[in-house]
Amino acid sequence: MQTQTSTNPVAVPHRVNFKSSRRTERKPQAKTLILFEQIYAVARDYDRMTVRQLFYQMVVRGHIDKTERAYKRVAEATVTMRRSKLLSYSKIVDGGRVRRRLPGWDSIGDLLGDAEAAFRLDHWQQQPVIVEIWCEKDALAGVIQPVCDRYGVTFVALKGFGSLSIASESSEQLRLVGKPATIYYFGDHDPSGWAVSQAIEAELLDHLGDMVSFVRLGLVPDDIADYRLPTRPPKPGDGRLAAFVEAFGSGDCVELDALPPDVLTEWVAGAIKHHIDQESWARVEAAEAAQQRTLSDFIATFKELDEEA
Repeated sequence: MQTQTSTNPVAVPHRVNFKSSRRTERKPQAKTLILFEQIYAVARDYDRMTVRQLFYQMVVRGHIDKTERAYKRVAEATVTMRRSKLLSYSKIVDGGRVRRRLPGWDSIGDLLGDAEAAFRLDHWQQQPVIVEIWCEKDALAGVIQPVCDRYGVTFVALKGFGSLSIASESSEQLRLVGKPATIYYFGDHDPSGWAVSQAIEAELLDHLGDMVSFVRLGLVPDDIADYRLPTRPPKPGDGRLAAFVEAFGSGDCVELDALPPDVLTEWVAGAIKHHIDQESWARVEAAEAAQQRTLSDFIATFKELDEEA
């Protein structure tokens, strides 16, 4: 692919004195500033994305070549832009790195305040089925997880080949629910990506039988043409390549990250909403609102009594 630059680059909203940065010794060259403008123009179209998703959108728009060197250049540019406040830190997510700490509170009132903010009813108890979203790639958790949280749906990131433990633990939890479950799966279109989904599907079916439906929602071959996704050659020496080519007629591979972030989140939301009984959902929302008011009144009364004590 011929490397192109934007004919009407979007101006980065903040100019900074790069000489004042401890991490930067010299002012960026003109071609680097053009790259900054291109990155900013792509990133502003999406709420959240990984660096690899950003890279693929840059490739699709013709700003850069699809090479590992270009990927590293984009990754390094996003670091500089975020440190220089040209790009919000919240724009770029990394699901593979998280902070965890057991919660603690300053007082009972502080605890109750958090409880008020976190309170929600389980809408899925009144639904005919359970829906879960599974993904081969932990790095995309920061993009997919917020959609799942919005609807109270379980999200599972396999980090490659899923272990027997996650299949067993998930099956046990779904069996306790006692209703049919539909699992929507997202992964790369490559020999390993398909092997991962086939392996985890077999494990779940072995544990749950007809209680579970496993649907690979993406990527599938039609997605490559429909969304003009950039392909890559398979990894040399991949023992699964022959079966992959036999199944699909080509060894062309595509990473899930190449799918536009908004398309990915729309697919996740659409899969979840497809199973929602709206009348039941509305009844639970009404009950949730009533109980939320009761909880808020209780907390307000407690705080008044605590202040008087």
